[in-house]
Amino acid sequence: MGQLTGQRAFITGGASGIGAEMARRFTKEGATVVVADVNDTLGNQVAAEVGGEYVHLDVTSAKAWEEQYEIDNNFDIVCLNAGVSTHQNVLGEPSTYPLERVDNDSYYRIMSINVDGVVFGARGIVPHMVARKSGHILVTASLAGIIPIAPDPIYGLTKHAMVGFVKSMGQALEPHGVCISALCPGFLDTPLVSPLAREFAASFSLGVMPVEVAGDLAMRALTERINGSQWVVSAGFPISRYEHKDPFLG
Repeated sequence: MGQLTGQRAFITGGASGIGAEMARRFTKEGATVVVADVNDTLGNQVAAEVGGEYVHLDVTSAKAWEEQYEIDNNFDIVCLNAGVSTHQNVLGEPSTYPLERVDNDSYYRIMSINVDGVVFGARGIVPHMVARKSGHILVTASLAGIIPIAPDPIYGLTKHAMVGFVKSMGQALEPHGVCISALCPGFLDTPLVSPLAREFAASFSLGVMPVEVAGDLAMRALTERINGSQWVVSAGFPISRYEHKDPFLG
C-alpha cells in the first residue's frame, strides 16, 4: 500500500522530464495517473509505462481545459507542471544585453504556457475540489521563482508569478479543505537543461540533480500538505520548505 493508494492524479507536461517522473512516482505510490501533453508519442509511451491514461491537452487553451474538466474532473491531485524556458533551453546562447532575443512570439509563448496554463488549470479544477472539500494542486515553479536567474529574466518572471499565485491561492483555499503547493527545484536532469545551463550551474556550485528528485519533492509537498507552501531542493541540499519573512512582522 503506497501513500497515494486509491487516488487519481492529473499531470500536465507529463510526457517528459519532471511530469513523467511524477507519473512514475505517483504510480509506485498507488495512484492512478492521467498524463496530459501535446506530445502524443511520448505522452502515450509514459502512460503505457505507468499503466495510466493519456490525453492530448494544450494548456494554453481555456476551451481545452473546460472540455477536459467536463469529461473528467474527479482528481485528487492536479499537477500543473507544463512549462518552457524563454528559448529552446534554460539559458540559451549568450546575449549582448538583457532581453535582446526576447521577441513578441517567444514572450507570448512562455507566458501562455507557464502562466496561463497554470491559471486555467487551477481555475477549472478548484470548483470541483471545493465541492468535495478535498484535493491538492501542485504547481511546478522553480528555484528561479525564489532567486534571480539573470540569463533568463522572463523565465524568472513566470516562476516568481507562480510562487505568488500559490501563496495567495493557499490562503483562499484553506477554508475549503483544498491545498495548493509550489515545487521549486534547482537544476534537474531534464531536456530543458542545456549544456550551457549545466556549465552555469557548475559555476555557481549548484549542480544538476537526477530527475528522480522531482518525485521526492512532489511527495514531500503532498504528505506535508501545507497550504501555499513552496518546497525547494538543490544539489547537495535536502528538500525543505521555503519560508518568506514578512517585512511587517519583524
